[in-house]
Amino acid sequence: MSEQAWHEMTALDLGAAIGRSEIDPVDLADHFLGRIASEDASHQVYINATPERARAEAEAASARAKAGLRQGSLDGVPMSWKDLTDTAGVATTFGSAILRDRVPARDALLLRRATLAGMVCLGKTNLSEFAYSGLGINPVYGTPANAADGAVRRVPGGSSSGAAVSVGRGLAPAGIGSDTGGSVRIPAALNGVVGLKTTIGVLPLDGILPLSPSLDTIGPLTRDVADANAIFGVLNDSKPFDLTGAGLAGVRLLKPRDIAYDELDETVGAAVSAALDRLADAGAEIVEAAVPEFAEAFEVVARHGNIISAEAYALWGEEVDSRGDEMYWGVLSRFQLAKKLSAIDAETAHIRLHDIAQRYHARTAGFTAVVVPACPRVAPPIAGLEHDPAAYDEANLALTRNTRLGNILECCALTLPCQRPEELPVGLMLMQRGRSEGSLLRLAKAVEAALA
Repeated sequence: MSEQAWHEMTALDLGAAIGRSEIDPVDLADHFLGRIASEDASHQVYINATPERARAEAEAASARAKAGLRQGSLDGVPMSWKDLTDTAGVATTFGSAILRDRVPARDALLLRRATLAGMVCLGKTNLSEFAYSGLGINPVYGTPANAADGAVRRVPGGSSSGAAVSVGRGLAPAGIGSDTGGSVRIPAALNGVVGLKTTIGVLPLDGILPLSPSLDTIGPLTRDVADANAIFGVLNDSKPFDLTGAGLAGVRLLKPRDIAYDELDETVGAAVSAALDRLADAGAEIVEAAVPEFAEAFEVVARHGNIISAEAYALWGEEVDSRGDEMYWGVLSRFQLAKKLSAIDAETAHIRLHDIAQRYHARTAGFTAVVVPACPRVAPPIAGLEHDPAAYDEANLALTRNTRLGNILECCALTLPCQRPEELPVGLMLMQRGRSEGSLLRLAKAVEAALA
């Protein structure tokens, strides 16, 4: 098997090749570490690579493979980790200069689970500062350019920018990100990879730096749905879901008439329309219907303020107030919005959004999933946004519009690529009621096959 193709393979395919003794985990780790060193010399994708740890873990995986004692299908497979995940002895920066010298003593629980499953830690990937932007622009550590366009430096999407780019550019077979308002799904959609937003509370956040504890989730960014399923199993300390036989016969998909399909750019609109046609051809029933809860949820946020702002400022306000001059203005300004919110506003938003979520799930109960574009436009160029507050805020609000609905309406969700040939990536997002990851991943596998 040619080493030249390793970074184009899925995590499960790499794991299978290790199991057949066609790839040695040490060689595989060195392959990816070499690519990181040569293609990310400016450290814009990886804030910190961890070559010593990666090689030590790969050597242990190699020994297990030779002894017939592999821990599972992903033993020996490398993965990147968003730099809000505590890593023993390595700085966990949250993408901010304020936390540049923060070195945790132990790994986050999810990283420990992955290590016990034999996965190899390649390092810590870049992100929007404090994980607080859907664009992924981070002048503090440098912005990793979108993986899909070699000619124009486009936003990678945020906040899991480095995670998505590490997969899209072949600097990791898979990456771990976090999602509070779209931070897994936006960069996945804009870079043409799969992104799974897990249900709030399903995966433990011990050792994960928080932005908004009531909304924060962790999820994988991968080359395909099967990898997302396998890695979710590792993180959840459970077996992967059975995806065999997944199909679209009898599947009912709800296409909302409200908000989510408004103001799509031409590339996104055409790609999603063509994708829905292919799903219908494969046996899915697609029903258009009103979903007034979308507008209701946004009205609550507009009237009472953003829960994320309130919780983020409660957690990090002291640091932000004392060292805000070290922060990117695009993130600092979002923290400062919280000063206008009252405790009553924040609690009112929590209560009303939960009520809206229950009504939303009752309305959509007769459907397998709700299907919308992950983002209403393709990735815009960085140059027009980085130094223009009005353009930055407008683009950030647009790119997070649809994904935020999945968080505040208590869903699990997944985006997978649906772009047409030779066009910039477009994500098709599937949303289901929370704690339905197994059903969601089976559906996504069937959708992926229909779009292939």
